[in-house]
Amino acid sequence: MKLWNRGSWRWIAFASLTGGWCTGWLWFLLALTWGMPGILTMESDRGAFELLEFATVRPYPQVLFAVFLFFMLPPLLLGALRNWWDRDGHARAALAWPLRAPAFWLPGVLWCVGWIAVSFVLHDNDGLELVAMAVSMLVFFATPFFCLNPSTLDDTAPARWWRPGWPGMRALAMCLAFWAGSSLISFVVGELTAIGSTSWMTALLSVLDELLSACFLVIAIAAWLNRGHWRAIRSDLLSIWRNGFVGEYVWQSAAIAVVFIALAFPILVSAIQAIFVIPQYEHWASATGAELPTGLRLLRDAYRADGTLLFVFVVPLELYFTLVQGRLMRQHGVGKGLITK
Repeated sequence: MKLWNRGSWRWIAFASLTGGWCTGWLWFLLALTWGMPGILTMESDRGAFELLEFATVRPYPQVLFAVFLFFMLPPLLLGALRNWWDRDGHARAALAWPLRAPAFWLPGVLWCVGWIAVSFVLHDNDGLELVAMAVSMLVFFATPFFCLNPSTLDDTAPARWWRPGWPGMRALAMCLAFWAGSSLISFVVGELTAIGSTSWMTALLSVLDELLSACFLVIAIAAWLNRGHWRAIRSDLLSIWRNGFVGEYVWQSAAIAVVFIALAFPILVSAIQAIFVIPQYEHWASATGAELPTGLRLLRDAYRADGTLLFVFVVPLELYFTLVQGRLMRQHGVGKGLITK
């Protein structure tokens, strides 16, 4: 089977976009310190760009180009493997399905923009983070009722994704039991890792934890869509095991991980700069009587609101990921057998 076909240019474009997104954010955040003393030597005027040159012993343009290539690699690998793991395109179709409905993604964008504005205005308000946490947890618990509604998953686009669906007490109890079991296993794995096992054992336990969590999620969604009928659940799980669902699920999970890492990269770099770089320049500014650039001051205020924004950004991502995973399983007929029974 060919690695690339006529649609491969789309993956090259997506990989270039991912690499450019991450590299652009890294350059932008470091450029906020351009013209200031070097963060390490306090001699040059390259600001925090010295960090890149010190760690690699290369000029920073070469380092930025290497970062660009590094973040291009995962999307290119996804594009190369799609013909093996997602032969029928089910996973790709499920990933694009929620984006067909502006009624889904537009409120998510407005949600994030609105909370960003509120966080900047009220960043000194201690109660804002508690409100964001409470609202996010409420949406988290309500997500399966909205995003795993069979009527929504069977639509050509989730234009009315806010319609709730009740799976029945049996399915709800089973899903809560699966969630409790998954949490218990993750806790045990974390405790075993903390004991001080070898590095390879730690990596093995972490991989095992992720695999079990993924399996629990599939079983829980199957239980939800089948309204807790164990015979139907077992029949659907055996069916999707035989018809290529595993490869599609792995490919879809990898694609979601790539998107999540790309979206989280600016937050991670901002946090590192706010923790390690800005305090040094604040000390330098107080010692010399200089004033921090406006960009650094805004970044410092944004970092103070990070706790609130993290809860806020998780909400639309949680809704999207649940819709995508439910849609993929629904494409394989999970829960549809109940219609004819």
